[in-house]
Amino acid sequence: MTDMMKQVSEVELAYKILQKTGRSMYFRELITEVLELKGRRIHSLAYAMSEVHTQINMDSRFVHMGKGMWGLTEWSPQQLSAHSGDENESVASSFSSRREKLFEEIQQEYVASAAESGERE
Repeated sequence: MTDMMKQVSEVELAYKILQKTGRSMYFRELITEVLELKGRRIHSLAYAMSEVHTQINMDSRFVHMGKGMWGLTEWSPQQLSAHSGDENESVASSFSSRREKLFEEIQQEYVASAAESGERE
């Protein structure tokens, strides 16, 4: 089964995990599980997490539920189609600021990880 997991993309694994659990998950928990299932060698956890997070963020099957939680758009179609006009701009602005905050967190983790790697050498 692990050979099959290695052939499936990270975003597909994330989708299957959310489908199986049937609940939204905190992004770090979800991505960590994806990376464990994938079983590939990781040089930088922060970089790997940001890579998978970007894939999830760009895939329309996923929806950010707030506070770092991700779910599937198929769980709440009414909620997604209910937004209109000015509300869409407000939601887009909110997502943008969350995205920036998350990116800053990932960058800080990456810098800390790089510094830790440098200390070991």
